[in-house]
Amino acid sequence: MEKLSLISADLIHHDCWTIRTEKYLVNVKLLSQQFTNEKYFISKVLVLGKDSRGLINELRNFKKVKITKLDHLDKDSFVIDFLYPRHNSVSSLFYDTNSIVISHRIVDGIEKWKIITDSSLVNHVLERLEKTANLISFKEINIKKLGKLLDKLNDRSLSFLKIAYKQGLFDYPKRKTLLSLSKELGIKPNTLLYHIRKSESSLLEILIDEYYDLL
Repeated sequence: MEKLSLISADLIHHDCWTIRTEKYLVNVKLLSQQFTNEKYFISKVLVLGKDSRGLINELRNFKKVKITKLDHLDKDSFVIDFLYPRHNSVSSLFYDTNSIVISHRIVDGIEKWKIITDSSLVNHVLERLEKTANLISFKEINIKKLGKLLDKLNDRSLSFLKIAYKQGLFDYPKRKTLLSLSKELGIKPNTLLYHIRKSESSLLEILIDEYYDLL
């Protein structure tokens, strides 16, 4: 049985369409990819943000990108299908190494990848990325730590956090006070605060350690 590694890689690829996102207030998320031949692949991405139209207009004029389908979700949200060359692309590298893409987000020109790959290929992937792009970070994620964090995030504490959020405890100004919410729930204020803080702490650990895309 082959051993697999979960890798997080942040990079800037100056020769790619992704660098153009640095000029726009947008978030881009990869939805799917199809490698149909040796020269090109098809990407489907979700583009969110007030500058979505500006980015799309620039991609239309970028000779490497051929938009084949554009779906409008709302005024600032689009799903785009486009054809892109495989040569020197990060996507093609991951495809060629049989890596599984868990997530790919693009913000401010930075590509944020999470992949699963054969542990024996980690150094090879690292070397290829260093030749292809400006690598900001590359690290193996400790999946056991995620399990421990999830164990700390129990259902009861998380349910109280959700209720507090929906009732407006975190709004400014607050729509609900801790005391009034605790009375409605029939528990002591200190007990409610304990559960809220416990869930907040666990969620922050997950976010800071970049595990959120795996959940």
